[in-house]
Amino acid sequence: MVRPQSAPDLPAPSAPPSALWIFRQIAGAPSAPLTAAIVGPGGTGKSVLLDALAREYQKADAVVVRGNSTAGLQLDTLDPNEPVLVDDAHHLDQATLAGLRTFAEGETARLVVAYRPWPRSRGLSALGASLARRRSPVVVGHLDRGTVRARIAARVGCTPPDSLIDLVHEQSGGLPSLVNLVTQALQDTGRFDPRRPELFRCPERVNVSAGLAERLRYQLEALDPEIYGLLQAMAVGAALDADVLGPLLDADSASLTDTVEAAMATGLVTNGGQLIPFIRNIVLRLMPMLRSRAMQRQLATIQLDRGGSVLAAGRQLLGTGASGSRVAAVLERAGDEALRQSPALAAELYAGTIDAGASPSALAARHAQAVALTGDLDQALRLADQVVSDPSAADRERGVSVVAAILAHRGLPAHSAQLYCSLPADVAGGAALAVPALIGIGELAQAGAVLDAADADQGATLMTGAEILMARGMLATVTGTSTGALSQLARATVLLEPAGETVLLPDTPAALTAVVALQCGELAVADSTLRRAVAAKLGGRPAHARHLLLHSWMAMVRGKLDVAHRTLDRVARQFTALEPRDEVVAAALAVGLARREGDGAALRSAWRRARCALVRHPIDLYMLQPLGELAIAAARSSELESVAPHLKEAENLLDKLDNPVLWAVPLHWYQMHAAIVAQQLSEAQRHAAALDDAASGSPYAAVLAAAASSWLRVLSGDIDPETVQIAARRLHGVGLAWDAAQLPAQAAARTTDRRAISALLTCARALNGSLPTGPHSAPGSGEELGAETCSQGGSISSAPHRAETTVAAGSGPVEAQSVLSERELEVGQLILTGLTHKQVGERLFISAKTVEHHMARIRQRLGVGTRNELFDQLRSVMEGS
Repeated sequence: MVRPQSAPDLPAPSAPPSALWIFRQIAGAPSAPLTAAIVGPGGTGKSVLLDALAREYQKADAVVVRGNSTAGLQLDTLDPNEPVLVDDAHHLDQATLAGLRTFAEGETARLVVAYRPWPRSRGLSALGASLARRRSPVVVGHLDRGTVRARIAARVGCTPPDSLIDLVHEQSGGLPSLVNLVTQALQDTGRFDPRRPELFRCPERVNVSAGLAERLRYQLEALDPEIYGLLQAMAVGAALDADVLGPLLDADSASLTDTVEAAMATGLVTNGGQLIPFIRNIVLRLMPMLRSRAMQRQLATIQLDRGGSVLAAGRQLLGTGASGSRVAAVLERAGDEALRQSPALAAELYAGTIDAGASPSALAARHAQAVALTGDLDQALRLADQVVSDPSAADRERGVSVVAAILAHRGLPAHSAQLYCSLPADVAGGAALAVPALIGIGELAQAGAVLDAADADQGATLMTGAEILMARGMLATVTGTSTGALSQLARATVLLEPAGETVLLPDTPAALTAVVALQCGELAVADSTLRRAVAAKLGGRPAHARHLLLHSWMAMVRGKLDVAHRTLDRVARQFTALEPRDEVVAAALAVGLARREGDGAALRSAWRRARCALVRHPIDLYMLQPLGELAIAAARSSELESVAPHLKEAENLLDKLDNPVLWAVPLHWYQMHAAIVAQQLSEAQRHAAALDDAASGSPYAAVLAAAASSWLRVLSGDIDPETVQIAARRLHGVGLAWDAAQLPAQAAARTTDRRAISALLTCARALNGSLPTGPHSAPGSGEELGAETCSQGGSISSAPHRAETTVAAGSGPVEAQSVLSERELEVGQLILTGLTHKQVGERLFISAKTVEHHMARIRQRLGVGTRNELFDQLRSVMEGS
């Protein structure tokens, strides 16, 4: 009699999908014939699966016969009507396997057999074929991350944090038996508390108790000596390579093949041929120290004698404590390989080389380069100083180049250029890299001489070619055209992109391209170049902040204030401190965003930060736009005199270069606005005249000159709506969207002609289409650079965030829409951020009187009397959105 059965009681994480058919068949027809094979390495849950199947049969009152290699089976007494479950069939003798095959071929047989994929005798293969004649074998193995997540959650009774899942999956290799063990070890040592999963922090190493370690010792030492010896070899760094393992284990290729297959069948080696990290640590812990040291030195000798790549071997040796000249030589060569691929890995390998006994001074320059590319410029300087201060030191040129690059990031371009000029012209990372810095500080003649020498002696590498292109491009910004300059710089960027994070530079060609593009209104060029640079990780971590900040600056001048804020905040999360050059840009960005948003408190805070940043960085061409933005902020704060010396220094620098249009024009634009804010009309007119003088030499200058002229006429009350609109649209056309919208808005505020007001405000709104309606619009605009996943707490931030409750058209809740109009929602949201009626009007391009009218309507619609009631109701409406 077949009784209705409930669903199988095997926990979902423990049952592979391929095995569920067995449970369904037993539950539905427990007496029906059934044959199945379960195949998988050790520790993958075969025995657990058999236990669960036995429970399913017992629910149907069936008498289950169990057998394995130790308990044995009395084949002649087996009842063909009873279910038989056999474990570890790979250890059974040939006669037993043959008997089971005969049993499996019976018409009423119910037989499930579990075994490892090795050793695979003929008898086991024949039995497997009989079992699989109706259904494919159930194959179990190492678990993927999702299954590990489910298994941990079922075990600990809570949702495990991602960091715990990643750690357990990595340490256990996905082996089911180790997933449980590693999870338990983390709980036993207090690293993980299921009651407070959010407090989990990844340890550097997963420790187990002495008792558990001893239990694992028994299990490992119970393995065949050949298998255990192979695991020891892999633990000290040997890969599954016959040319390495043969001499290391004194074994021939035939025996090695069997040993490797047997080791993989234990489950302790992944399908990819890697020893599971948790097992590796246990094996190293249990190995006699003298044996591990001897094996490590022998392995190093084998790797060096073979020639070719030793990167994999070097990675395996890291952290093993191996030492000696041969081990150090392997790690050093591996570090040299990694320096062309992964600076972070190279830095680890060089540190390991020193730990293994190598001379720190012999590695200092390469180690400094690797460390600098990871962003630790302080340590890089300490390392490089060892060779720079010693004229006879090995690899001194590399050390000098590292220091020169760091000094540029630290805001010392003159010192950086001096060091680069001391290097041979034909060396990659040599004298040609001085040219951008020399031009930046006005040393045009010296820059030309260095470039001529580098041109004559340049080598054939991508690096030297890119250096020459960068030098030519920057020289063209002063002596040539902006088009020619951008062409050279863009080509240099393309050349270096394949080098990605492995090339250390004082400034990347991508950053220089963006700076030049911002100077001449080619913002699309800046955008695309910076995107590619971030994707390629060009220049390593030291250049990453600069690329992000320049992209944020570009977004700000285009009026994409939300994008600029999010990118600036991203820099704050990723960098706990900025180098002086980047800090000036970040501080000026915070100032610029606060100014454009009309946030007086944020502007004052950002201005204090900017003053400190400005003191730490000398004036050069590449910081003229940040300086201009700070000049306007200083004027707003009635502190224009505090930046006057810096502005004078900038003007002297431009005079020294004969006032190149590309560099002089944007600064005049900023200074004109600073003068307007400071009510220095004659000074504003002087800068407008300078723009007009430059107009014939640059289309960009012509646009700014026309806008400057129109702006001054507006301020004097001479308003021609058509002229204003034409000037504003031209500003918008060169990327200055925020400035473009402000010009007609200012004109509308200064005329009483209703028709003119309407036309000007319509123009302002049209040009303002790219601007957010509040301090920050919702994220996800798709205009940021590539998203980052790893963030760190930092002290650097943009202007303090206001309430982020922008209500986009049509996106508010039904209740809010039924009470307030779309415009009233916008006005209310801005009022909640602390803006005055005038500031709200400037933001929305309406008059303060109109804002007051809207607020009266809001009071009426919400039915409130006092100011507090009004704000409470507004917050309720906005929170609902």
